Amino acid sequence: MPSGGNGTSNGVANANSTGNAGTSGNVPIYKPYRHLKTLEGHTAAISCVKFSNDGNLLASASVDKTMILWSATNYSLIHRYEGHSSGISDLAWSSDSHYTCSASDDCTLRIWDARSPYECLKVLRGHTNFVFCVNFNPPSNLIVSGSFDETIRIWEVKTGKCVRMIKAHSMPISSVHFNRDGSLIVSASHDGSCKIWDAKEGTCLKTLIDDKSPAVSFAKFSPNGKFILVATLDSTLVSSNFFLA
Repeated sequence: MPSGGNGTSNGVANANSTGNAGTSGNVPIYKPYRHLKTLEGHTAAISCVKFSNDGNLLASASVDKTMILWSATNYSLIHRYEGHSSGISDLAWSSDSHYTCSASDDCTLRIWDARSPYECLKVLRGHTNFVFCVNFNPPSNLIVSGSFDETIRIWEVKTGKCVRMIKAHSMPISSVHFNRDGSLIVSASHDGSCKIWDAKEGTCLKTLIDDKSPAVSFAKFSPNGKFILVATLDSTLVSSNFFLA
């Protein structure tokens, strides 16, 4: 995966010379980032890394077909989850940080217990192509997934059943995300569109972007639910204030 650009030597020197973070006029001056730890455990490319919502744990997913649970305090490897037969593209945390869900190229999702004994609780089957993205709703009783089969599926966490399938796009789906109360879903696709869906009825309420080019790689609601952040493959990042009326 591409790495971020390096800072300039002048920028680092100026930050170091301050001693402590502060301000110079109206421009904040910060300490440079400090490398704390390199976590080693995967044997192939890492596709996703996410902190738990309580900040105590870190989960990483990889093309090596595994997901690893790490301590966010001492950076130790807590558990390696195995079970997928192909690489993992995405993972999501439940709101209470008790569960994770992984999305895999083997066309399945798996719900895992993030607490001992770290078991696989459910295998979600129904997609017919790579599962590329996944998220829990805020109450964490539902999971939404997006796939290369061009569909969105909504799953019941307790039973593992697919409660709704939406034929959402004309190309692979790259991102799915619930809003703050779980009533809406935003989806992004390689077909160049970004759409808002009614999570209960599965109806398309609004198409935010429908340029067909370039592909939309990511879309997410803001924490207050009033905005949607959209990233496209033409190096553009857009914050959209949407209205359904």
